[in-house]
Amino acid sequence: MSVDVTQLLADVYAATAEVGRSVTITAYADSYDVATGNTTRTPTNYTVLASPPYNATRGVDADSQPRGTAQVVIPAQGVTFTIQAGQKLATGGKVYTITVVGRLEVGLTLVAYELTLQEGAP
Repeated sequence: MSVDVTQLLADVYAATAEVGRSVTITAYADSYDVATGNTTRTPTNYTVLASPPYNATRGVDADSQPRGTAQVVIPAQGVTFTIQAGQKLATGGKVYTITVVGRLEVGLTLVAYELTLQEGAP
């Protein structure tokens, strides 16, 4: 049985569009000036489609995994930048820090990202 990857990507995007929302992800690029010893941080905002945040708190207190306050799924279709831990995600008047970036794949094809978020922006 073969999977029509093009159709699968379109279906994931359409399902997310039906229940999701636009979110803003802020990525940062740092540059260091040797002459002055200063570091400059430049933010770049990207708008992408995402599922609504859903509860990601684990139920076992002895769990050694980092606790997230929420998770979202972002379809890979249309993402033109690298999503990384440490970036900020803003939605619904809240700002989250991305702590874990999971990749949902079928075979060798990236279908979506599952992001674990911690509320707040240090």
